[in-house]
Amino acid sequence: MPDLSYDSALPLNPVTDVLGERDGVVVTRCSYDNAEGGRVDGYLVFPSGALLAGDDLAGVVYQHSTGGREAFLPEAIQVAEAGGIALSLAIADTGDSVRNLRESILAIRRGADLLTSYGVERLGCVGHSMGAMMAGTVSGIDHRFRCFVFDSGMSGMSIFYRETPYKEIKALRESMTPEVYEPLLALMEPYDCGHFVGSAAPAALLFQSAWFDQNVSRAQCEAFFAAGSEPKEFRWYDTGHVINEVAAYSDRARFLAQWLELPGLPDRLRART
Repeated sequence: MPDLSYDSALPLNPVTDVLGERDGVVVTRCSYDNAEGGRVDGYLVFPSGALLAGDDLAGVVYQHSTGGREAFLPEAIQVAEAGGIALSLAIADTGDSVRNLRESILAIRRGADLLTSYGVERLGCVGHSMGAMMAGTVSGIDHRFRCFVFDSGMSGMSIFYRETPYKEIKALRESMTPEVYEPLLALMEPYDCGHFVGSAAPAALLFQSAWFDQNVSRAQCEAFFAAGSEPKEFRWYDTGHVINEVAAYSDRARFLAQWLELPGLPDRLRART
């Protein structure tokens, strides 16, 4: 397995830029040093005054690969409305497929470092697509998290690169000879979350999959779920790859509320729908 450890004493050098404050919630652009590579950019959202209060807080690290750092921002705001702190990130985009895996995985872990520096003691993580796979790898190596939500995930990016009909990856696959493509998959395979998610316990796992996902097959979704440790739940939705059904948001909110002791989170979702 790859070495994904790092010096926890590395400085984060966080920088925040307040975008606005509304209804007791502060939304900031945020950046911090990753353990490898450069800076991680995202949105940090928190209740007014929470970063100075030193309270026992809940926090969520989100990572979205289809919609970028903005995609989970509304849910991050709902976490803050319920009294928690949330960080919404994109995946790394370095131009190097293996480097993207390492930096995206470490970005989640360094995001946890950032939230714990503000007093967060109850941590959750939500990932979409590649973000779900990165979160799955984190689940087996970073046991600070109480729970994980995997939205449109599968057992690893090497499997995705080998099997998906997604046009950009399919074009890449067809443009390279097996002599070139297979070594790339071999470099990616050790990071596959299927190797890690079975060691997530005691963290709770929620798997969310779409019946009409053209990028991830039903069999791949079920194999990912089967690899996960207990306790775990599996939910299906009538959507494509971007799961935008209200029931999916509700299930996530309920799950995070339960495991992070944020009882007001489902109410915030209902207030917005």
